[in-house]
Amino acid sequence: MSLRLDPMTEADVRAFTVEQLDEYVGQIERYGGWTAADARAKAEKDMAQSFPEGRAQPGNHLFHLVEEPSGKRVGALWYRRDERGLWLNQVTIDPELRGRGLGRAAMALLEDEARRLGASRIELNVFGGNEAARSLYRSLGYREDAVVMSKRV
Repeated sequence: MSLRLDPMTEADVRAFTVEQLDEYVGQIERYGGWTAADARAKAEKDMAQSFPEGRAQPGNHLFHLVEEPSGKRVGALWYRRDERGLWLNQVTIDPELRGRGLGRAAMALLEDEARRLGASRIELNVFGGNEAARSLYRSLGYREDAVVMSKRV
């Protein structure tokens, strides 16, 4: 299976932020242990900082993940360039298509992007409870540089 990156248009970015907001809220709640209201407030604040007025801040790159040769959109990839290399903000695969190796293929495209841009490092953050994502990243050679732990009291 082969994927390609198709850059999102400004309209696509606005739609992406709307679509991803609820997903992000759910992850903050599920994996971060936040209340629904607090998770929504955090997600809305984070998205507003990254996408003021629905536009990506400079340095952010958003793409549709497109399966070839069908041309079907199967997910999205969002990264930003920073002083250390590339920071993966999000990679998503449509839920009904997960488990087919598309996440692995998307990460290979991100590595190609890093090499193309002369970046020698890719960093990302993943919720501790998201074992499927953590397992994928470990299998691709990512290591944990820092671990945040918490306990509800």
